[in-house]
This record gives sequence, C-alpha cells and structure tokens, in this order.
Amino acid sequence: MNPRSVDRVLDVIGGLLLPPRCLLCGHAGQRPCLDLCADCESALPESREMLRSGPFPLDRCYARYAYGFPVDHLVHSLKYRGQLATGRVLGALLASGAEALGLHLDVDCLVPVPLHPFRHADRGFNQATEIACRVGRSVGRPVLAGALSRTRDTRPQVGLRVVDRRDNLRDAFRADARLRGRRVVVVDDVCTTGSTLAAAAAAMREAGAASVDAWCVARADPV
Repeated sequence: MNPRSVDRVLDVIGGLLLPPRCLLCGHAGQRPCLDLCADCESALPESREMLRSGPFPLDRCYARYAYGFPVDHLVHSLKYRGQLATGRVLGALLASGAEALGLHLDVDCLVPVPLHPFRHADRGFNQATEIACRVGRSVGRPVLAGALSRTRDTRPQVGLRVVDRRDNLRDAFRADARLRGRRVVVVDDVCTTGSTLAAAAAAMREAGAASVDAWCVARADPV
C-alpha cells in the first residue's frame, strides 16, 4: 500500500473515532475527516484571480480564496489563537483546489514560509508549516520545512508600502542545497503583494531550485 493510500485509511479511521465537526457553524463536518460542513465550504469566497504569473522569481502564484469572511476568521484562528485543527482544514482546502487545477503534477516538494526562530519560539508553531503538512499529505509530496530559513527578524509586513515590503525582506531568507534541481512550491497562509513569497523564491533559486511556485490559502488586497 502506497503512503497516500495509508493516509486515506488513517483519515477514515480517525473520522470514525472522532467524527468531524464544522469549525464555523458546529454542525457535522464532511467525511472522512474535514472539520468543515459542505454549506460553510460553499460560502467561502473564491479568489477572482486564483492563478496568476508570480512576481519574478516566482513562476506561478495560486491563491484559492479571497481574504474575506469567513476565510480571515479561519486564518486568525490558526495564526493568533493556535487552533491547529484550522491549519488542517485550510491545508485540505488548498490541496483540493491545487489538485483540481493539476498544479501538483509538476511539483517535487513543498516548503513553508518560515518564521524567524524568535517569533517561532514565541508563537510555538508556524502556521505555514501546519498548512503545508496537510497539503503535502493530500497531494503526496514531501514537505521540507527546514530547507528555507529566515536569517533575520523582519518587521511585520502589514501597513508597509510595496517598496518598503521589499526592502524589509531583502536577504531575509536562506535556502539549503536540498532544493537543487527540484520543482518547489512555497506555501503560506495569505499573499498580499507577493513580496514575502518572491523573497523566499529568490533564496531558493539561488540554492539551485529548478522552479518555484507559490500556493496560498488566500489573497488579500494591499491596504
């Protein structure tokens, strides 16, 4: 039995032992183990521009949803309240959208956007890693969480102008040799201007990545 088949069996067993419950309305979730009901899923705001050419050095940038209610609520529940079950839901939704478009077919591995070690220690987890692990499990691709690191603790991007976002992230990432020759997807929760993803992609290109796409749960309009 291949790893994806094993994961599906484990999902079924897990759903039987702990039936899924919708994180938004509290009703029964979707079998085998999605903690979101079909009605609430259908109400999520799809991005009007799901797939686009990414800002160089990104090849493509995919965001499944618009960053509006209730997607923003789910992201905040994960990011600021530590509700890790939400990360599994967001990862499953991102994976199903990417698979429907066939985006996983030319991908070798997934790499979550890292937090600086100080911020990671303060939060206790990385929301991008929580999402990426569920995506990787769903699409059958490895997650190389340590292949990209943040070399300095940058200012929060919220509220910065586009040019300031780019300056803030200059030389902020370092990638290792495991990415050489690989077709990589960098995973994050929300994309706004794409500055963070582009800076991460630049580091991975420098390390020899053959291509770099970005997958995000949601796309937000710059403030």
